[in-house]
Amino acid sequence: MKKAFTMIELIITIVILSIVTYIAVGLIANTFTSSQYTTSLNRINLKVELALNEIENRLDYAIVNTVVKRKGNNIEPIDLAENNYTVLEWIGYDVDSFEADKNDTNKTHIPGWSGFCDLNNSTSSQIVTPGSNLDFTDNIINNLSSNSKGLSGSAIFFPGNYDYDNVGYINQNNNDKSGISIVKTYNYNQNSSTGYFNLENNATRITEKYKLAWSAYAVVPTNCGNDGCDLELRYNFRPWKGVDYNSNGVSKSLLINGVTVFKTYATQNRIHIKLCVKDHYSPTKTTSICKEKVIYRWLRVKIEKVFHYLLLFLLF
Repeated sequence: MKKAFTMIELIITIVILSIVTYIAVGLIANTFTSSQYTTSLNRINLKVELALNEIENRLDYAIVNTVVKRKGNNIEPIDLAENNYTVLEWIGYDVDSFEADKNDTNKTHIPGWSGFCDLNNSTSSQIVTPGSNLDFTDNIINNLSSNSKGLSGSAIFFPGNYDYDNVGYINQNNNDKSGISIVKTYNYNQNSSTGYFNLENNATRITEKYKLAWSAYAVVPTNCGNDGCDLELRYNFRPWKGVDYNSNGVSKSLLINGVTVFKTYATQNRIHIKLCVKDHYSPTKTTSICKEKVIYRWLRVKIEKVFHYLLLFLLF
C-alpha cells in the first residue's frame, strides 16, 4: 500500500493545478474586464443621452432664424455653416415667465408676457401688450439672470425684422444691426392686465405677435486634449448688448466630458446633433459611443402658433 505521492505524481498534480489556476484567473479577469466595459458603456450612454436631451430641451425654445454656428468671430446660420464652425448658438425666448403665474391667488393665470401687441395703441418707442403681467416677468428674469437687470435690456423679436446674419448681434463697429427692439423700462397696469414696453431703440416694424428674450445660449467645446473635450452650455448673455458667450459673468454648465466629436448641421426643417464620447475604464482601455439626435423645427413652430392663437382666444 502506497503511503505517499511519487515525485512524478506530485509534478503532474502541480502542473494540473497550475493549468486550472491559469484558466480560472483568465476567466475571472475576463469577467471583471467585461463588467468594467459594460459599466463604462452604460455610464457614457446615459451621459450622452442626458447631454443631448439638455441641448434639445433648450433648442425647443429657440427663436426662429436665430440658430447659428460660430468659429471665432465668424458667424453663419446653421443651414450654411461649414463643419469647422464648432460652437452652436441660439437665442431662446423667455419660457419661464411666459407660463401663467400658477401661484396667483386670484387664479387669473395671466402670463408674464402674452406675446401679443396692440397695434392700434403701440408706437415705435412703446409697445402695448395686453394680457401681460410684466411685474411677474421682471421678477422671474431677475431671479434667473445673475445680472439682476430683470426686463431692462431684454429683447423683443417681431417676425420679419431679423435674419440669420443679424439675429441680435452687434457688429464690429458697435452699431446695432439687429432689427430687434431692446427694452429700456416697462409699466404695468394691474387693473387692466396691460403692459407697456418702453424701448431703447425705435422698433423698425411692429407686428401682432412678438417673442421676449433675455438670454442667448451656446454649446461650446472647450479644454480639448488627448482625452477629448469638455462640452459646456453657456447662457445668461445678451449678444444684442455686445455680450457674447466668452464674456465675464456668463453662466456655464458642464454637459459632458470626453467628447471626441460634436457635429451639428441642418437639413430642411431638422437640426442634427451628433455626439461621440469616450471613457477610460482601465489605464489602457477605453469605451466609446456615438449618438445622433434629430430635432424637428417645423413641428415646434406649428405647436407655438396653435398655443398662441389659443391664448389669444382665452384672453380676448
